[in-house]
Amino acid sequence: MIEHRPAESPALAFRDVSSGYRGREVLHSVSFSVAEGEFVSLIGPNGCGKSTLLKTAAALIRPVSGSVSLFGQPAERLKAAERAALVGVVPQKIESPMAFRVGELVMNGRISSMGLFGRPGPLDDDIVERAMIYTDVFSLRDRYFMELSGGEQQRVTLAMVLAQEPRIIMLDESIAHLDINHRQEVLQILLNINREQRITVILVSHDLTLAAQLSDRLLLLDGGTLAAAGTPQEVLRAELLSRIYNCELQVRKDPWSGELQVSGDLRAGRSRKSLNRRVHVIAGGGSGIELYRRLLIEGYDVSTGVLNRLDSDAEAARALHLDAVLEQPFSAVGSACYREASVMAASADMVVVTGVPFGSGNLVNLSLADEALAAGKPVFLADGIGARDYTEGKAAGRKAAELLAKGAQTWSSMHELLIHLQKSFQS
Repeated sequence: MIEHRPAESPALAFRDVSSGYRGREVLHSVSFSVAEGEFVSLIGPNGCGKSTLLKTAAALIRPVSGSVSLFGQPAERLKAAERAALVGVVPQKIESPMAFRVGELVMNGRISSMGLFGRPGPLDDDIVERAMIYTDVFSLRDRYFMELSGGEQQRVTLAMVLAQEPRIIMLDESIAHLDINHRQEVLQILLNINREQRITVILVSHDLTLAAQLSDRLLLLDGGTLAAAGTPQEVLRAELLSRIYNCELQVRKDPWSGELQVSGDLRAGRSRKSLNRRVHVIAGGGSGIELYRRLLIEGYDVSTGVLNRLDSDAEAARALHLDAVLEQPFSAVGSACYREASVMAASADMVVVTGVPFGSGNLVNLSLADEALAAGKPVFLADGIGARDYTEGKAAGRKAAELLAKGAQTWSSMHELLIHLQKSFQS
């Protein structure tokens, strides 16, 4: 469990927090602290739990376990008005259920200060006007919110949160729809209020280079857990990012500014032709779909089987026009299909076994890997076959152990597998 405890009193603290939706846990035992006045970016691949973390921090979701505190107070015990005085959230998208004009919507940010039935006074009017000017939506104040473009709606939403005058502003990838001019302006606003007013900013960002430029610290999420926390220099490490994002990434320092830049290498992709290398994939139950996609993108030829017809991997193979050997639905792999797959695997340069579950019906597919090893071809087995072994006497696990003893290698992530394949290709 990774935890970072700044010396300052925390504006936000997670202590061993697990959280999710209707029995589906998304965050798993997450702990960290954010000091008042910090600018922190949440990074990580899609589906890793960034939005869930923000909703949990804002008490929009109650943790399954653990505790969340805002400025030392338990978040779930704060009344709505008290939370609004502390936290403002700019979501990815806002739906306005009523026909609000822009000025009216931004004024909603003052409700916690005015009270539900209060009337705005001169101070409220000034704060709202200033927020609209800052975000360049003052000229839109009489327009209906739902008539605006996505980028305009995002700026209006930010204006409403600024009018709220919270002590923490959380933005859930809220600059994604902005053009470059307004994005720069909004980010400058956030930096100004962060540095001058010590307002804490927590930003979800997919732009790792931008996050490095803006942030005091980064929180890197992976599969609902905190994989790393620290300064951009500490977190943005090529090996770590490549593993978590499942692609080859490079981290360099800009020679002029000294700032970190994260990028993939697309130059090879511009000129890449087929590698003239074929991979035979032993899959099933949906375990091969992502691998098929990545192998094709990388330039490999792909074959697969034996699969049962109507299996999701079989459907994917058909859609991707892969060479595939298909057995009848819900049937054990027969001798005719096995012989066909044996010929197909023999024409491949390497064999990959995915995280497919094994039962008595498809156990024979592991013999394809055995034949490949006997022919001197690389074989790669997905980790954890014992947990997917439904054969009598755990025959699949025993067969996997034999394959490993004969020289098969294991893989646990797509990035790791692609590195294995590349090394085999180069040797």
